[in-house]
Amino acid sequence: MGTLLSSTSPDDPGFKVQLGFWTNWSRGPIWGATLTLNRQQGSLLVAFTAFFITVVATRFWRLACSILHRKLSTERSRDALHCQRQAVFRNSTSSQSALWSLTQIAWAWRHLDQKNLSRTLPSMLFALIILLAFSLASGFSSSISTAVGDEVLIDGSNCGYFDSSTLNLQAAMQVNGPVISSIANNAANYAQQVYSLNDTRTFTNTVFVKRILETKSNLEAPCPFIGGLCRSNTSNLLLDSGYIDTSQGLGVNLPPDQRILFRKVTQCAPLTTAGRTEQMQNWTDDSSGVANYTSYNYGPFRDWETRGFPNVTFLVKDVASQYALFGNRVSECGNSLTPQGDFLPEPGLRMSDADVSLIFLTGSGMVSSAPLNDPWYRFDTISSYNLSINMSNVSLPAYQPSEAASPLGCTSQVQICKGASPRNETCGRLSSSNDAWIDAVRLFGIDPEDPDKYDYWYQLMAAYEDNEEASRFLWVLKMIASQPTDIPSVVHTLGSQSLASRSNAMGNIQGPLPDDQWKIDVTYWWNVSLAVLQSVFVSTAHGSNDLSVTRYQTRATNPGQRSICENQKILSAQHTSVSVFGLYFTYITGTLIIVLSFVIDSVFTCAQKRWRYKEYENLEWISNETLQLQRLAYNESGQGEWSNCTEPIPVTTSGQLLGPLNLNNLEHPRIGHPRSPRSSKEMHRLGVVAHAPHTDSEGSEEHSSGEEIEENPLTTGLTTPTHHNRRLTV
Repeated sequence: MGTLLSSTSPDDPGFKVQLGFWTNWSRGPIWGATLTLNRQQGSLLVAFTAFFITVVATRFWRLACSILHRKLSTERSRDALHCQRQAVFRNSTSSQSALWSLTQIAWAWRHLDQKNLSRTLPSMLFALIILLAFSLASGFSSSISTAVGDEVLIDGSNCGYFDSSTLNLQAAMQVNGPVISSIANNAANYAQQVYSLNDTRTFTNTVFVKRILETKSNLEAPCPFIGGLCRSNTSNLLLDSGYIDTSQGLGVNLPPDQRILFRKVTQCAPLTTAGRTEQMQNWTDDSSGVANYTSYNYGPFRDWETRGFPNVTFLVKDVASQYALFGNRVSECGNSLTPQGDFLPEPGLRMSDADVSLIFLTGSGMVSSAPLNDPWYRFDTISSYNLSINMSNVSLPAYQPSEAASPLGCTSQVQICKGASPRNETCGRLSSSNDAWIDAVRLFGIDPEDPDKYDYWYQLMAAYEDNEEASRFLWVLKMIASQPTDIPSVVHTLGSQSLASRSNAMGNIQGPLPDDQWKIDVTYWWNVSLAVLQSVFVSTAHGSNDLSVTRYQTRATNPGQRSICENQKILSAQHTSVSVFGLYFTYITGTLIIVLSFVIDSVFTCAQKRWRYKEYENLEWISNETLQLQRLAYNESGQGEWSNCTEPIPVTTSGQLLGPLNLNNLEHPRIGHPRSPRSSKEMHRLGVVAHAPHTDSEGSEEHSSGEEIEENPLTTGLTTPTHHNRRLTV
């Protein structure tokens, strides 16, 4: 990849772009050869290419006519229509002028030759095809850029990802929270506008090379857990991203053997609460004082375990206490399978090949104007509050949840593959996030035992900094892990703002919702996580311009890491990326056509003179040229001493005069003869030589064919010898 310089667009000051030649590996090493220019330079190149194609079209027609004229040439006598068609092929400068001339010929002969159309139509069609072909080629000359698209490479000189693991407590509060929140909120806005089923394509100026990452959805999935924990065994949700190619999907411009495939699978279901709740009366909360609480017990959660509640997963105020306040709230609990994690699920929730997380929805004073039959929301109890309009005595009943919280259980799995296509030997297992990454390290030249030898990932990265393949893989791993790219992280960051149902709520009044609203919510979280995944590669390659953030960025320090930073593609409307193959093909082919069109006549002439190759065909081609046809006309009328009769420009001897048109018959102009000299001085100036008359044996004077003729240019062309005693010869 050759980078000439960098460009920052005034309309998009956030992204510096590499200008110059590079290979777009998603199109292959040949078709993917690309030249990136700024918009002004690109427009000039496209415009010049269109003009060049127009020139090529003219020269191609000349080349085609040279071949076609010789093909139709014959020594036999032919009619005038044939000769006119040959003259058109010889002298038309372009296919459009030839088409017009041939059309005129066909029209002129329409009553004189019944076969004239069959003789001229093929030539007309040939000219029309050439005209249309090159018109389309010129019009589509911009395809050398539009076929490539608006893909450009980010200038990765400021590349780095935000590493929260390096922050102290104060920095974590002041920097990490705002950074992660901003990322999640931007992704949520993008998901709401772009991933929505009702996408109006308002946000069309996305920088991502792929607008959305496709997902396979199963809305009737089985329960992912055992023991009757799901409220339904058949109406659950499964989301599968398929294999996301870091190149095709995420824009990392690497050859196929250096790519990484990333797959996510999530399955969620509303859970039953029977036998897993416990009421806690008058329990004192440090933040809100004494209140009645309800605990949900699906396995110990570390925070509650340390406070003396060994089996409590989630603790929340009971319904009555919640509806003393207002505001919807969603809480996420648990994100790990192993006992060392925050949440150790009960046996029915525990899975050996997936992460398990519980997400609790609480009413917190939210009411609805109608019952909500969604199995996660379950606003099915009439509230003590009524709904009314200001200054009106009319009121409607309000509905609230029957329980303090409603749990949703989700499993998450990840799979990592090496290369551009998934195969058993190049893919790790589909398993929990941590296990999936560890299982995949062997594919990238990392000893599977090494991850357990180091306490921190940066130590492992330092150990393999000389291994480009391993460094690239570990860099991608840390990039993804540094931002909220899974559902629990999205929910934890956005809280209740992550609920899609919020768009149908006003204040603390929830509008009507479909019976599968929870699936819409989960799908929205999923889409937000995909949007974050898309943005993490772009934001890392670009780096941050915020000085308070850049100090905590982890920079690329080795070739493997820089290969990710320097090869991130985005879409930019402020630049033009041109296919180098298209340029080479257009200009090399066009130049060859132009050169060949100029030398073909010389080649045929040389072959004719040296080997008498197609002698008549070549001489007819030469003679049918406009100036040679003029020479033939004067020559046949006896005017001029001509030379260069087989060259492009025939000439007479110096000072010779050629007659003007004889317009005695205005409907039939002819070539006239020049007038005779009026005096001896004029004769001398014109080079007239006097000769004594020659008398034959019978005494009569004999006049040579060069006898001077005095003629009125407007006569019928009949000539009369002058009455002199001597003969004048020019």
